Amino acid sequence: MEIVASSDGPVTAKDVAVALGRETTPAKVDPVRGQLRKLADRGWISRTGAGRYLTR
Repeated sequence: MEIVASSDGPVTAKDVAVALGRETTPAKVDPVRGQLRKLADRGWISRTGAGRYLTR
């Protein structure tokens, strides 16, 4: 959440994975995407239609 909150605008799962120091392969980005989706479903962050995430 800190990575999404500190960004200037919406971020992708790939952006968050890079900020966490992970590789940009689908095997490393997909779990990050899943966590972001969970946070969005629970109302902690917002998800745009284009699959980008931002703070509420």
